[in-house]
Amino acid sequence: MRPLLSSRRFLPYFVTQGLGALNDNLYRFALMFSLTFVAARDLDFNINVIMNLAAGLFILPFLLFSGLAGQLADRYDKAKMAQILKTTELLLMLLAAVGFLLKAWLFLLVLLFLMGAQSAMFGPLKYAILPQHLERDDLMRGNGWVAMATFLAILFGTLGGGLLSTLDETIRYWVISGAVIAVALIGLVASLLIPPAPATQRMQPWVLNPFRQTWKILKGARRGVVPVMLAIGWFWFVGSGYLTQFPNFTREVLGGNEGVGTLLLALFAIGIGAGALLIGYMSRGKIRPGVAPLSALAIAVISIGWYLLATNFTPAETPSMLAFIGQPGAWGIMLCIALTGVAGGIYIVPLYSFLQRTTPAPTRAQVIGALNVIDALFMVGSAVLGMLLFGVIGTSLPTFFLLFGLSGLLVTAIAWLISAQGRH
Repeated sequence: MRPLLSSRRFLPYFVTQGLGALNDNLYRFALMFSLTFVAARDLDFNINVIMNLAAGLFILPFLLFSGLAGQLADRYDKAKMAQILKTTELLLMLLAAVGFLLKAWLFLLVLLFLMGAQSAMFGPLKYAILPQHLERDDLMRGNGWVAMATFLAILFGTLGGGLLSTLDETIRYWVISGAVIAVALIGLVASLLIPPAPATQRMQPWVLNPFRQTWKILKGARRGVVPVMLAIGWFWFVGSGYLTQFPNFTREVLGGNEGVGTLLLALFAIGIGAGALLIGYMSRGKIRPGVAPLSALAIAVISIGWYLLATNFTPAETPSMLAFIGQPGAWGIMLCIALTGVAGGIYIVPLYSFLQRTTPAPTRAQVIGALNVIDALFMVGSAVLGMLLFGVIGTSLPTFFLLFGLSGLLVTAIAWLISAQGRH
């Protein structure tokens, strides 16, 4: 088994994409904490509206630009495209430093949209480049490392953004600015070491409408590709729902403070990383998409235990982490969250690997671009469903996690039906 992290064909790319995901979250959460605790104090605006606006500004570019990004990644060298995008990220972070130091909040929100656009442009090449640099037997392990890095980047970006926002205001924005610039600069240097990944297509006409491009890709996809894309969308549907509601679940159900919420986020993110690496190495180079329905079933079963433990949980008298872990049922809830993450990591890696290997090279990045549009729609759908469940129906938080988890039964059933049809 060839080592990946010491390989020129993988390590520079791995560092580049990991630091990109880290900077996305570091900048986003540093800005959101600043908007909540500084801008809301200094300016007269509804903070809930601004928070929703910030979330929308970051996700909107994935709907608008993923289709174009896929076409670019298929037509041009992916390594050079990564270098251009990392240079763009560095320029945006230099502008962000000016915005933070001047406390130009609207300007920083515009930059958040532009960071989302830069990330959307990077997304298709992030996954389409792997089959060009890795052998088939290495693809599962490579995707395992990428999935682990993505969720640890979310974790450390969230924690870092929050921690930097607690610094004394005289140095806070200097430190935040230095951090995001340093991460962008290291990412740019790493991108310069990525081996060439030549264009795989040149002659097809451009399609600028993202939804038309997505529909074109879905219509022309090979058998089995569209169900896998929808299955990946379900992963982000559930994952974004869970991540969004962890803070409320911590406060309202567990009676915990920020430390408890951070612990739950860490368990979930580390669980996904562990599951992704586990399936990557246990597969021994074979791509096994059949593992995904079993993992979805596991998530559904775990959600039942999570629900029962949460509905019978009695919060401690104080909200500290030590008080929480001393309560009956706390370890069970933590185990459920960690195992949900592990099942999620095992679920997602074979699906990405199947998509990369099954899709023809000339349209691979375009398929990933279409997938990113689908993922964004699923995440928007997750947010809308959450608003309906809480705002209209009045669903409790344990029931929310149960319903989202049980949706894994639907994924398992659909996968079984598709498999049964394929045998006839």
